[in-house]
Amino acid sequence: MKLRNLPYLIGQGFVSFWRNGAMTTAAILVLICCMLVLGSFYAIIDNLDNFIEEQTEDIQTINCYVHAATDDEQLLQKKQALTELAESEDSNIVSFVHITKAESLAEMAAQSDELAQVLSGYDETNNPLPETFRIKFRDIDEVHPLMRNLEVIFGGDEIESNIDMYESVNDISSTVTMVGIWLMAILLVIAILIIMNTVKLTVFARRKDIMVMRYIGAKSPFVVTPFIVEGIIIGLVSAIISLGIQYYLYSFVVADILSSYDAINMVPVTEYLPLIPLAFLAVGLFAGVVASAVSVKKHLNV
Repeated sequence: MKLRNLPYLIGQGFVSFWRNGAMTTAAILVLICCMLVLGSFYAIIDNLDNFIEEQTEDIQTINCYVHAATDDEQLLQKKQALTELAESEDSNIVSFVHITKAESLAEMAAQSDELAQVLSGYDETNNPLPETFRIKFRDIDEVHPLMRNLEVIFGGDEIESNIDMYESVNDISSTVTMVGIWLMAILLVIAILIIMNTVKLTVFARRKDIMVMRYIGAKSPFVVTPFIVEGIIIGLVSAIISLGIQYYLYSFVVADILSSYDAINMVPVTEYLPLIPLAFLAVGLFAGVVASAVSVKKHLNV
């Protein structure tokens, strides 16, 4: 195929693109849905991961609140047992600190002026807050054995952690990932089939022209190129439209949803440049080129 024929072949690709309006529109719509599933699910998963990363310090902290009836000797025994656990060879504890009742009161009062005003009437004689052991641990995956050891040491005392929240967010992230992958795969297959049918219709409509080109000695690349160009155009148009819709969905719809959760800081849309545009472009070109090539090979025997 000579380079001087390239403008003509590209032009024929655009002609084919417009010729089958209904099928082309269907292929573009399905590809747009596929790309939006890819972009939206990726953004949701990334925001969940970002939320977990921001909460890492809180997640890897366990607070053990000692019961008010615990005397000084029992408190010392708990501290010694916790020290031995922290110093053991396979310990998951990075560090721990004993926070007295007075320190807990001062710490809570420092959180806000409103709390300071509420707690201003409390002192050493009527302090309602408990003695606390704040424990920092290393490995979240190995936290359950640590929790069991802490339950042995602190018995009926209250043990507070954010492990359940972490596991819930992880479960949600895994579920969203699997659903997104399956939806994208199904939509991608449907889009490829629709593009194949679109190209098939174009081949059928131009069958006489193709036969004439064959008779006068046209090579396979000259015959095939317009159909490949048609698939590329479908992919490119789908990617461009999807990018605009994705920007709107993330910047406004998702932002409104996440804004109702004060703890979640939304990842700026600029963080996804140029990753999502390149991903959309790759999906569009892959679907367009593969579907066109397979359909042309099947129906033209090239």
